[in-house]
Amino acid sequence: MSFPRVLSGIAALLVLLSLLPLSTSYGQQKGPEYVQLKVACTTTLNVNLQTGVDMPDAYVCKNTKVTWKANDHIFFVFFKHDCPFGANGCKEIDNKYPTAGPIASDTFTVYDYGIVVDGKLFDPHVIGGGGN
Repeated sequence: MSFPRVLSGIAALLVLLSLLPLSTSYGQQKGPEYVQLKVACTTTLNVNLQTGVDMPDAYVCKNTKVTWKANDHIFFVFFKHDCPFGANGCKEIDNKYPTAGPIASDTFTVYDYGIVVDGKLFDPHVIGGGGN
């Protein structure tokens, strides 16, 4: 047996021995992991003709009002299913009455709404509730 073969055999054996004390996670189940997501609370949405509003997915914090800023556009807002602003809070949101709220829900919910800007329909969302 040559010297380089002996050396490479010893090196291979040392590598294998160094891997033995490593723990593996195979067979061990961990519980679910959680992350905390921090986003800025939206209080103003700027109406435009490109996307309807500047934030198509607006995060609105609990107990916060939202104002749609017309920017010289004619618009109206309608919520397709549930209203995040209470039973009567979604009846009239338009360029004359642009403020709605506050959101009082404790449940983190996506509210699908439509906004018609100068006759053109858009489909943004308000994401609200779930605490402050």
